[in-house]
Amino acid sequence: MLKVGFIGLGAISHEHILGYLDTEDVKIVAVCDRDEDVARQWLQKWNLPRARFYKNYEEMLTQETLDIVEILTPHHLHYAQAIKCAEAKVKGISLQKPMAISLYEADQIISACKDNDVKLKVYENFIFYPVYLKAKELIDQGVIGDLRSIRVNTMAGIREGAAWPWCWIPTSWRTDLAQAGVGPLVGDDGFHKFSLARWFMGRDFEKVSAWIDSDTPLDAPALIRAKFKSWPGDDPKYAQIDFSFSTRMALPCDFWLDDFVEIAGDKGIMWINQCSAAGNRELFKACEMSKSPVFPPIAVFVDGKVTTYLEDILPQERNWSTSFSGSTKHFIKAMKEDGEPIYTGEEGREIQRYLIAVYVSAQENRDVYLEEITTEAELNLKFELKTNFCNL
Repeated sequence: MLKVGFIGLGAISHEHILGYLDTEDVKIVAVCDRDEDVARQWLQKWNLPRARFYKNYEEMLTQETLDIVEILTPHHLHYAQAIKCAEAKVKGISLQKPMAISLYEADQIISACKDNDVKLKVYENFIFYPVYLKAKELIDQGVIGDLRSIRVNTMAGIREGAAWPWCWIPTSWRTDLAQAGVGPLVGDDGFHKFSLARWFMGRDFEKVSAWIDSDTPLDAPALIRAKFKSWPGDDPKYAQIDFSFSTRMALPCDFWLDDFVEIAGDKGIMWINQCSAAGNRELFKACEMSKSPVFPPIAVFVDGKVTTYLEDILPQERNWSTSFSGSTKHFIKAMKEDGEPIYTGEEGREIQRYLIAVYVSAQENRDVYLEEITTEAELNLKFELKTNFCNL
């Protein structure tokens, strides 16, 4: 029986719990949050009357023998909490992204986990989204040939007159550079988008060039170009990752964030429509996009013909929450079978380097090579994130 503890019971915790609820030999035995009322409501919602509540995570680590800990707190807290969990000999740590607010902290977390034989996972769920899994399968089969470029477009906005979403309000830690280390769109949500580009293309970035509007409330609009590392004998490969932000978009809800991917190969092009707002998510139930034939989950253009895929996918399977369940179940399996998580600490750190490079590029208005973004350069102040481009 794997015993699980949660540190932090914010909104995202309701997604992280999904993979544990219907998995045999796994039990949530303890939770920690600063707000006892929040914790009691959380435990009641998920019917966990026997799980114990702690206000202090160190006390939880002392009192409980845990196999897995989910760390779902603001980014600046990850460093101390992950190291304490490692030193407490928790067998597996699932750490929300980004894993820390500096490369030095990321290195220390990785080292502490290795020293204590702890399996470290930096949480990434998008690559477990069923539509993306099918798209990757088609790409690996060579349906559009050798990949040339990928574009990931994140559409964000609020309806005119609507309140700011909870994670974007001026008092949110997510917009504070000291606590978040990055901005809420390009940095926090952007972790997923850089992850997708790297996963689909199967290689790391060589350099990035970024523009982020410095006069808007959030770190968007933003346009980011990247060139992937080249392998011997292959053609150059590129990525473009865009973030739009619309403050008058007519929407059926008060919050909007959705994702669209275009992948070009030497034989054809693939379009992947929606992720965050797809399927039967309650938040977007009034949106007709997922039901429209104009936005099939996957469309491919090859040899002058268009082929669509997954048009019969069930709304609940197309729901973004399925990616969380899949990611968690994968980690549980890795824990039981001594496998590797997706992502390891090293992989999470690599994507964090992308995020840093993007903000440095936007600050300094130049191309930034990933070879510049090292812990040594960070400690010697050869680069420094001075803003997250939020003006709330």
